[in-house]
Amino acid sequence: MTLAGLMKLALKQLDETPEDISEYDELFASYANMGYMIALRLFLRPRESFTLATDRDGRADICALPLGRVVQAEDERGNTVWFDVAADGGSVKTGGRDGQITLLCEVEYPPLSGGTDEPRLPEYAHPALADYICYRHLSSGSLAKQSRAEFFYQSFYQQMRALRPQGAGSVTRMKNLYSATEAAYRK
Repeated sequence: MTLAGLMKLALKQLDETPEDISEYDELFASYANMGYMIALRLFLRPRESFTLATDRDGRADICALPLGRVVQAEDERGNTVWFDVAADGGSVKTGGRDGQITLLCEVEYPPLSGGTDEPRLPEYAHPALADYICYRHLSSGSLAKQSRAEFFYQSFYQQMRALRPQGAGSVTRMKNLYSATEAAYRK
C-alpha cells in the first residue's frame, strides 16, 4: 500500500471524506513516518550485509552506511571476528588489518516522502500505519476522541507484535546445539 493509500484509509477510518486529503496531507505523512520508524526500529529491525575494506589499523569507515547498529562481523574466510564501533559511530575496528570484513547490520530506511512510496514492511502490516495515523490524529482531541484513539493505538501495536525481526529464531551457533533443542531430551 502506498503512502497515499495509507492516508486515504486513515481518512475513511476517521469518517472524513477522501476529498479532504489536501488538508491533512503533510500532517498524515508525518504521522505515517512516525509509525513507520517505530515499526522498523522496534519490531522489524531489518538487516543487511556490507563488505568493507580495513586499513592498516583494522578500521573500516561506516559513516556513509544507513546503520542502526552492527550485529556481527566476519573476515574474508567467513569466520566471526570481534569488532568495536568507535564512540562517534564513524568506524568499526577489528583485528583484520589491510583486509576485508563483512558486517551484518540493522539498517535504517529513509522516511516515506512521495505519495507513491511504499513502506518496506510485509504487506499485512501496512494497515497498521493507517491505524497509527488515526491514533495520533485523535489523541489530542476531546475525551471521546481520545477513547477512539486508544482503539487505534492498541490495533497498531497488536499488528506490530505480529512482525518478527529479521533473523529471529534462527540458530546462529552450533556450540551446545542439542542442549538448546528437544533432541537432547529424547532417549
